[in-house]
Amino acid sequence: MIGILFKLMGFLADHKALIIFTTSPTGLGHIRVMDALKDGLPTDTKSVEIGIENISAAKIHSLGSRVPFFTKVTEFYQTNPIAETIFTKFYINYLKKGKKEVLTKFSELSDKFPNQKSWVVVSTHYALAYPITFSRNVIEKKFGVKLTICVVMTDDSPQKIWAIPDTDLIFCPSEATKNIIGKFLKNQTLPKLSVVSFPVSPKLTRKLDKFEIQKIEDQMDPEKQKSLHIEIPISGAAVQLDFFQKLIKSLSQDKFEFTVVGQKTIYSQTFFDEIRKFPKVQISIGSDTRQTVDLYESLFYQASKPAVEITKPSEQVFKAILKPTELGGVVLLLTPPIGRQEKDNLQFLVRHDLLPNNELQKDLEDHLLISENLPAEDQAQWLYRASHWRAIRLPFEPKKAATFIKNLKSSGILLSMLSYVPEGRPELTSNGVSQIWEEIDKYLSAAGS
Repeated sequence: MIGILFKLMGFLADHKALIIFTTSPTGLGHIRVMDALKDGLPTDTKSVEIGIENISAAKIHSLGSRVPFFTKVTEFYQTNPIAETIFTKFYINYLKKGKKEVLTKFSELSDKFPNQKSWVVVSTHYALAYPITFSRNVIEKKFGVKLTICVVMTDDSPQKIWAIPDTDLIFCPSEATKNIIGKFLKNQTLPKLSVVSFPVSPKLTRKLDKFEIQKIEDQMDPEKQKSLHIEIPISGAAVQLDFFQKLIKSLSQDKFEFTVVGQKTIYSQTFFDEIRKFPKVQISIGSDTRQTVDLYESLFYQASKPAVEITKPSEQVFKAILKPTELGGVVLLLTPPIGRQEKDNLQFLVRHDLLPNNELQKDLEDHLLISENLPAEDQAQWLYRASHWRAIRLPFEPKKAATFIKNLKSSGILLSMLSYVPEGRPELTSNGVSQIWEEIDKYLSAAGS
């Protein structure tokens, strides 16, 4: 499939452009999206990445996610329009200070790729996108290149900070988000806004063979008493560790096995030491963000592929657009959201009927927190509903969450979720990566870059 995608590309396939990925380690999702885009590039395309090594940004993000005071401050300015406007202006002025660093990086690129005169910046985080746009004219004159700046949003969350003027393309994961970003950009130099399906790696769209599908079905089937393999990616900020520790301890005594992937930090080390003591727990620890992301992605290629992923509703929830018969199409069980962007991601899933709404979630919990079976008179209806879901939220308390997971399996809900068939809505296709590259390719060809 990836080879076919390459054939659709003209300008990019001719290797005329240098692709410059910019990202930030403020959450592993920005890096995962960058990797997904890299997976869809034509073979031998010249590309580099910058920003992944920004340690100070990672520390600030961790504080904002872990420390209650800073978490409340973050959520306040994200949800209060006046506060968001003030913060965004302040933060943009702060990011302008990065122009010197950007020019230094680009000088190195000019020396390394002297014959590449078309530079395409693809940003999966705004931190470097701003100083690059501020420096566009200087960069083009100093290095004799044509600069094209593209921004790929990594959540379905229309926050003002993503409305970056003087870029060429901004890719949004929904029409609703595009419309709001467009309003933020009013009276400014407008980039082209494009709605694409969220970019998941083309590698994760590989169709499973019948034996792989059977292994997953056996794990979900309450009649077969097979252990259910659950994988848990620990976020870059290492949040919700107490929840995960108690949940794993409870479930590992039963027919559940776990693979936990995370980065070694001062916050996560004690957690890893504790869960090592539990039975049926495999741990993969990365020494830095790059290795951690690579370890997570490798899970989908091992023989004992996990059937379920427990994650907070970061960009990970967009694996919900994959089918259960595809490599990355794990059933998603979601922990409570942290920050506006994760709440917005949940709304994306609810809007597309991939996740039970609040009323159905409450009813489901009311049934499955007290019984391992659904009411006989409602069972068929619940299983039908589950066949349309790709994700379910977990209760806040780890003990209740453990009970809920056990009964999701025993009631047949998890097995029914494997029957999901997508409805073909434009925002739910799994070819978002190719959509982005095709759009960039058209833009470059039209501009003669």
